[in-house]
Amino acid sequence: MGIQEYLQSLLNHELKEIKYRYREKIAADIKDRMCSLLSGWDEEEFRKTVLFVTDEEALFYEPDAPEDVKRFVVATIRNSMLEIAASVNCDRFKMREPLSDETIRNVTSSAIMYFRKCDFYALKEETKSIEYTDVYKEAIQKYPLAWEVLKKAALMGNTEALFEKVPKKTSMGADIMFSEKEYTSVICDGYSLEFDDSLRGELDKISSGAVEVFYVDCFKMLSRNFEKILHVLQIIFEHDKIFLTCNYYISNGVIEKRKKILRAAHNRTKDLLYNIQNRKGTPALLKEKLEECAGAYGVGK
Repeated sequence: MGIQEYLQSLLNHELKEIKYRYREKIAADIKDRMCSLLSGWDEEEFRKTVLFVTDEEALFYEPDAPEDVKRFVVATIRNSMLEIAASVNCDRFKMREPLSDETIRNVTSSAIMYFRKCDFYALKEETKSIEYTDVYKEAIQKYPLAWEVLKKAALMGNTEALFEKVPKKTSMGADIMFSEKEYTSVICDGYSLEFDDSLRGELDKISSGAVEVFYVDCFKMLSRNFEKILHVLQIIFEHDKIFLTCNYYISNGVIEKRKKILRAAHNRTKDLLYNIQNRKGTPALLKEKLEECAGAYGVGK
């Protein structure tokens, strides 16, 4: 059992409703993500930080398996080009409609069952014979401030962490979006690296100082693409502002997390409202900012 066997047999069969050339594109992206992560699997800081952004989703996945197996499946399969096929942008793959929720659940659950039987250090050895693009380390090099702060969030042992601010490190392109005088409207799926009008608008507020908090329900609501997450965090932290989800308060100097992680909302208003109103197990700053955001959205306590 290994990476190539999974991609060529199990995944290829499960995505048979997608035209072959697009299945190949999805499989190639998943291969890059698997190999990039597995190549540094025994580097604890690297592994935990890449997997950290999956917790709000992965910890609730089924079937039962070690948590890192579920995190691995979300990071490398669910948070891959598969998202294009599951989104309104599915026409990029010549699809008439997105993959159903049931199909996505089947893909992820079967992957969990497959990889929970694997030796991850054997998988790491397999990466040595596979050609791939290292997508994570390239992103880390582009957005160093975001990576360093996110690493502190991933490695914190308690619900609160105070630390000396990470020196601001210039990114390789985080401010390019603000220098563009004109841009066309785009519809972004959860994988695209593009910034749509809404995201640009929110980041403009951050950069201008109009707001101090950038709120999304969970990491996946920002993006399923790890590079885009780092890009947005880089902009937020370069301007000394706060990134907030229903579970995390993250800034350059102070981080808090909910005692028991809430499950990420699944594009349903009910889920979003429940999460933003739920203060159980939230440290002081996280609780305060969630209350402020709820008030801004006109939601009661």
